Amino acid sequence: MKGLRGYNRDKLGKVIFKEVAVTLREGDDIVGGVVGQVWCGWLFIQLFWIDEAFRGGDRGTELIGKLEDEARAVGATHAYVDTFSFQAPGFYEKRGYRIFGELENFPVGHSRFWLTKAL
Repeated sequence: MKGLRGYNRDKLGKVIFKEVAVTLREGDDIVGGVVGQVWCGWLFIQLFWIDEAFRGGDRGTELIGKLEDEARAVGATHAYVDTFSFQAPGFYEKRGYRIFGELENFPVGHSRFWLTKAL
């Protein structure tokens, strides 16, 4: 790993790496959240979950918006995410993300999508 990191540092210079996260709370309980990483000016949305009882009412939009704001605050200018056809590609598209890649039958009978958005 040390050699690879050194090689990347030689090619990219010093870059910001920052983990970002936002939670949705109901009282003291966490009922949702989104986690990502900012690297080289890009936010990668890694994990996103909201308890089914708390879905709707634009809570997901609010969480993504807050995560994007956190990413912008540390220099991100773009975002990307991957999701499955049975998860949320339409959710991201409604928030300005566009599909730039698809693997069909991953897993069998479904697709995996990659989406991006300028922040």
